[in-house]
Amino acid sequence: MGVVKVGQLDVAQHRAGIMQKLRKFWMEDRLCDVVLKSRDGTEHRAHTNVLSAASTYFLNLLGGSFLEADQVQRGEPVEIAASKAAVSAFLDYIYDGQPEVPLETALELLRLAEAYDLPKFAVAIEAGINASLDSTTALQVLQEVHGLHALKDSCEEKVAENFETCSQNPDFVKLSASQLARILKREDLGVSREEAVFKGIFTWLSISKDRHAFLGTLLQHVDFQSISFENLLRLGRFALSGPSGDDLHREVAAALRVRKGIQSPDTFRPKRRRLQHWSPDWGASVEASGREVFNFPCIYLRQHEGDIYGSSCSYNGGICCWKHGDASSMRYVVPEGTAVNGINLASSFDFSLGPKGEILISHHPNRRLLCLQDGSWDLLHGNIYLDCMFCSSDGVLYGVEEDGRTLRKLVGSTLQTVIASESLPADLQFKVGALFVTKKGMIYLSDELNHRILCIDPADPLEPIVVGEICPESPEYASRLWDLFVTEDGTIYVAEKEQRRVLAFHPGNVTPIEVLQCAEPLFPVAVLVQDRSLYVSISDKEWSAGGIYEYPIPPELQIE
Repeated sequence: MGVVKVGQLDVAQHRAGIMQKLRKFWMEDRLCDVVLKSRDGTEHRAHTNVLSAASTYFLNLLGGSFLEADQVQRGEPVEIAASKAAVSAFLDYIYDGQPEVPLETALELLRLAEAYDLPKFAVAIEAGINASLDSTTALQVLQEVHGLHALKDSCEEKVAENFETCSQNPDFVKLSASQLARILKREDLGVSREEAVFKGIFTWLSISKDRHAFLGTLLQHVDFQSISFENLLRLGRFALSGPSGDDLHREVAAALRVRKGIQSPDTFRPKRRRLQHWSPDWGASVEASGREVFNFPCIYLRQHEGDIYGSSCSYNGGICCWKHGDASSMRYVVPEGTAVNGINLASSFDFSLGPKGEILISHHPNRRLLCLQDGSWDLLHGNIYLDCMFCSSDGVLYGVEEDGRTLRKLVGSTLQTVIASESLPADLQFKVGALFVTKKGMIYLSDELNHRILCIDPADPLEPIVVGEICPESPEYASRLWDLFVTEDGTIYVAEKEQRRVLAFHPGNVTPIEVLQCAEPLFPVAVLVQDRSLYVSISDKEWSAGGIYEYPIPPELQIE
């Protein structure tokens, strides 16, 4: 007789039907012959055949000569070192389910899959974790997973994408040194500035002094050339004893040596692909180099209690005012074309702000000193010429004579000489291009004769100190220093016309670092710092093009 083969009309449907029946039996507790007991004592009923078919481990455990097989025969439970939720999800999956569990349970299931020889289960869990992965869960996974290198790679990539946020997460310090090193060396590290990398390292080190042994290795993954010059100086002063401190200061010193020779963004490429904007002074960041605040330039910029004032470059003159960070608040406090006591302020004038916000105007053609306060004008002096005018925080008004060689101050209605160039030794004589007085009363002036910045202590005005020098590019080099501003920490910003650039002199460094370069034919006219933003007024020679731009100064690097 012949042989008849009886095949399934739909194999997949037949198998699915069998599995559906088994799942229904399990859920209804029908024909279950084995009990799994989770760590909290909860009992979970199942079928020996189903467990044995799913896992070689269970086949050997329940069908062999092990103690557990005897326990099953006697109706005793098999203990599973896992939580109730994990055992429930484990059985749900075995019986063709698709359990949804918290991350903690998923990590526990990974351990179960490894322990009970369920490789496909492990792959399914890994895929599920990957699908729901974010930077927070990635940090948790990295603490738990052993093996599963592809999952670890995905987790490290997620941490790298959001490094700044992750470095503030409590789980960040649980990373191993090798995990942190792999993350730090990535070119796609998600930071707004390289300083965040350094802060992350010190956050990780703060857990234990034993970790300081890894500092030298971790520092190899910091792109010190992308850190701002100011923060490099700060790191150079950071007190850290032992070999770790030596490693740090060595890296900083090397970076400073290289930085002083790099004066163009075209000659340097940051390590991180995200950090596209670089300058010799500010280092690298994701932020654009600056944003336009107004599309018109101002000759002078001054500040008072969060308000910024600028004198118009237009023929009609005028002084506008706006709040820092809010260009829409701009208004004219001295309207263009204003006339006071027969004096038309449309022509040449200098201005400064008093400690109470009063506007002091030195009108050059008429040699008048005027004051605007609470909407009223007063004539302070009827025959006075003050250029580069600046009022100190205690109300002393400083300025220079028309030739720029004598520094004066106004006491009451009397002009007093602070220092005269001709009274100084030849190597200290000057011609003032710009003037600034700090809150501590220190006087800074730019010397256009010798391309430098001088600092004068009013208590000892006969001993000016050279705090900055601009090396001439040729004997015919003429350095026109239009403006300067000194921050509270002593950084000096200078608007230099001939090379169309803004320079910075940091405390203790007489050599400038270039902050920004203006495109020809524009050049910087005025500079001002407010709440770690550098405002620069840029114009052409005809005062017909340019504007006021705001550049974010890198935040101070704070480490413990």
